Amino acid sequence: MHSRLQSRLRVAVPPLLLTVAVGCSNPFGGGSCEPGPYFTELPVPAEAISSFIVLGQFHPPGDVLPRGQTGLRLVNEDQIPVRAVGDITIREVESTHWLSSPTREGHTDYSLTFEIPNCTAITGSYQHIVELVSPLAERLPGASCDVYSTESETVRSCRRRVTIPVPVGTLLGHVDGTISGLDFDLFDSRVRPNFVAAYRYPTARRGPICPQGLFTPALRDFLLDRTGRGEIMRTAEPRCGTMDIDVAGTAQGMWVLDGQNVTLSGATFDRFFALAPSELRPDLYHLLVTAHPAFRVDPWGYVIFAFELQGAGRVNRPFSDVSADGTLYCYAAGTDPIEFFPVETASFLMALGADGKITLERRDHAVGESPCHMEAPEAWAFSGAAIPLMR
Repeated sequence: MHSRLQSRLRVAVPPLLLTVAVGCSNPFGGGSCEPGPYFTELPVPAEAISSFIVLGQFHPPGDVLPRGQTGLRLVNEDQIPVRAVGDITIREVESTHWLSSPTREGHTDYSLTFEIPNCTAITGSYQHIVELVSPLAERLPGASCDVYSTESETVRSCRRRVTIPVPVGTLLGHVDGTISGLDFDLFDSRVRPNFVAAYRYPTARRGPICPQGLFTPALRDFLLDRTGRGEIMRTAEPRCGTMDIDVAGTAQGMWVLDGQNVTLSGATFDRFFALAPSELRPDLYHLLVTAHPAFRVDPWGYVIFAFELQGAGRVNRPFSDVSADGTLYCYAAGTDPIEFFPVETASFLMALGADGKITLERRDHAVGESPCHMEAPEAWAFSGAAIPLMR
C-alpha cells in the first residue's frame, strides 16, 4: 500500500511487460538525457524507510574506499513491496546465493540492473530483493553463473541479460526489512570520482552518483531529510554525500603503503588507508580508515578511528590543513556519536613531506593519556614502527 506522499504521484500501472531479449545493447549510449527528474515513485513505501544511506560511507575491513553504494534502511517488517521508481528498462536479473558467510550462509536474494530510456548514460540497480515477481524470476533459468570469494564470504552469482521495459510503479518484488535493507545504486558513465591516483580504484570508475536528485522535488527532499545513519542525519553539503575525498597536495584522501604499485582489490585492501572527513559529520570529525594489520583493534578487528577536529594547532587538525613540509601532527582518537566502537586508547603521529608522501605511526596508551595531550609537540618523534604511505 502506497504512502500519502507517494499517492500524490500515483499513475496507472499496466502489467509487467513480458517481451525479453537475451543479450543487450550498449548500456552507456547516452540517449537524449533530457533534464530530469526521472523518478516519480519511491522504491518502497515511504513509511517503510528508516533512513537513506550516505554516498561515500566507509565499511571496513573490505571497504576502505568510500563506497559508491547507496540505499535504504528499512523498518523491521517483511514483505515490503519494491516498485519501479520511473519508466525504466531492466537490463539484468541476478541471483546471489551465499555458500559461506558469517552472517548469511544459505541465503539467496536478487538484484535488478536498469537503465533510464531517455538517458542511458545513467544506470541503476536494486539489490537484496528476497522475492521477485514471476515474470522476472522466470528469466533466471539458463543464466550464467560463477563463484567468487571476498575476505569473509563465498558467493554463487547467476546473471542473465534481458530487455524488459517497466512502467513507473510496477511491482518488482519484495524485500524483507527484518534481515536487510534495499540497496539502490545509481551510476553515470560521464562522472568519475576525483581521486589523485584514480587508476588504483577500478571499482570507482563506474561513476557513482546520488540518487536523490533524480526524484521529483517532494520525494528528493523526503529522502534528503532521511539521509544518514541511525538518528544522525548528514547536514553538510552535498547532503547526499560524496566520493570526492582526495585533496591534492594535502594529507586528505586515499593512500597506499609506500612502494606498493597495486590497485584496490580483495587481495590488496589491507595495504590502503583513507584519511577522510566523516561521511556523516565532516564538519566535526575526520577519520582514519584502514585494514592494515598494525592498525586493527581487537576483539572486533575494528579499523575506523575518529578524530574530533580542532581549528588550530597541531592536534586533530583537518587533514586538508596538514602542511607538506614534514611538520609532525598528532591525532587522538576518541568517543563520538557516529562510530559503533569508538577507540580512546590509540593516537597517531603524522607528517606530510615535500615529496608528497606521508609518515604515519600508531601509539597505544591508556585512556586519557594520549601523547597529543600529555607531551609537548617538540617531544613528538617517529620510531622504527612508523609506516610510509604514498598516493
